[in-house]
Amino acid sequence: MSRDPDEGPDDFRRSVDRYVNATTHRDRTRRALPGQKGQAQAPRQKSGAFAGKNSPAVDDTVAGTQGRIGWFEDQGFMKPEKYKKLVLFFLAGMLSLHVAVAWRSRELIRKGYPDFTALYSAGKIVREGVRKQLYDSQTQYRIQQEFAAGVSIRQGPLPYIHPPWEALLFVPFAWFSYPMAYLLWNAVNVLILLSLPFLLRNHLPQLRHVSALFWLFVSLAFYPIFFDLLQGQDILPLLLFFTLAFVSLKQNNDLAAGCWLGLGLFRFHLVLPLVFILLLHKRLKALLGFAVVAFVLAMVSVAIIGWNAALSYPSFVWHVETVMGHGAIVPVDMPNLRGLLHTFLAAHSSKLVIQLVVAVLSAALLLFASAKWRVAREGTAFDLGFSLVVVGTILVSYHANTYDLALLFLPVMLLTNHLAGVDGKGGWSRIALMGPMFVLFVSPLQMLLLQKYGKLSLLTPVLLFWTWGLASEISRLGSPSQIPVTQAM
Repeated sequence: MSRDPDEGPDDFRRSVDRYVNATTHRDRTRRALPGQKGQAQAPRQKSGAFAGKNSPAVDDTVAGTQGRIGWFEDQGFMKPEKYKKLVLFFLAGMLSLHVAVAWRSRELIRKGYPDFTALYSAGKIVREGVRKQLYDSQTQYRIQQEFAAGVSIRQGPLPYIHPPWEALLFVPFAWFSYPMAYLLWNAVNVLILLSLPFLLRNHLPQLRHVSALFWLFVSLAFYPIFFDLLQGQDILPLLLFFTLAFVSLKQNNDLAAGCWLGLGLFRFHLVLPLVFILLLHKRLKALLGFAVVAFVLAMVSVAIIGWNAALSYPSFVWHVETVMGHGAIVPVDMPNLRGLLHTFLAAHSSKLVIQLVVAVLSAALLLFASAKWRVAREGTAFDLGFSLVVVGTILVSYHANTYDLALLFLPVMLLTNHLAGVDGKGGWSRIALMGPMFVLFVSPLQMLLLQKYGKLSLLTPVLLFWTWGLASEISRLGSPSQIPVTQAM
């Protein structure tokens, strides 16, 4: 017995439809295609916070965009239905690849190969009461031999080089076995991914009714996020703090934004560029919040390891950088300016010359991003400005690894919302907005660059192209005729 085609399918399918309908700016409702295959299905029971809901706001948004033609339609690439299926198929393919890689790596994970080993051992050192030896290589190696003795590629410890206070976060995990702690830590990271759509809901008007379950699906298909989970790294908490800082800035709560950034100091090389731009913008309350949190965390660190060890921490980090720079930490593996210049100039220039060029280009890029964000004060223009700053932060960072690119999932969300509310014009600048996002989702490419060729730095031109696209779009929005739909309505 057939059912009324007006009845919606399950929440996940509806989220996919809304996501793509918003992107193509056309209301492709099932009422218009009553005979389409797969639409005469009984609706499933809605399930909690993940369930999408019909809202008049969606109808108003669609009504406001009637007559607009989506970018892909406008360029004559394909019909929205085919585009929708292609996007879903592509994301499912990337996620399937990730699942396969994780499954094949399960024995290596159990033995202690992932980077989570360093974080877990730091928690165990503090738990065992020898916290003053947190940065002692012999202590680290002894602890790691208790649960990762089968790692054949290491002749010493996988060093813990993050600030002392972060080790407290992993003390609860140290009460569990390594495999269980690894799973629990990744469960926390998945909860972080689920929280992002709720935190951004009021700032993604075009996509606010896309369910959190679908966003989780998209995020797990994003290779940098998958690689972070595979390694058991800690970049997703920083993604959370960046998101909270963005929301606070949108709400003109600079003090809170600074506090959130202060909590991200366990990755200080990725936080300080953004703080520097806030300094250029004279966001004094944000700087105050950042300074207060930084001071508190510094005192916590002193309480953990003592004054002498705390004062020697910078030299320890630099020593690890020097030692591991001959093998494990290689600039050409970094998708940033430093990595790109080392790739093409190392054979012709001294290390000092390369560092000077990197410093000059990094300063210029930060000043450029700061200037663009300064004029983008509201609406999606502000979102694009913040996205530009995040991309710039990756480019100018001294260290950038594959999992650090997980921070770019925030610009992906903000930019997708923006593209859902504008027309299809823009030429190369529009391609510069969408193309890099696509590349970041192509897992096989990043796997080849990282594992086979060892030159992830070749992703840097993609990020630079994205930077140009974001800057061009911000300039384009300066024209009153180019106000996005979400602002004009």
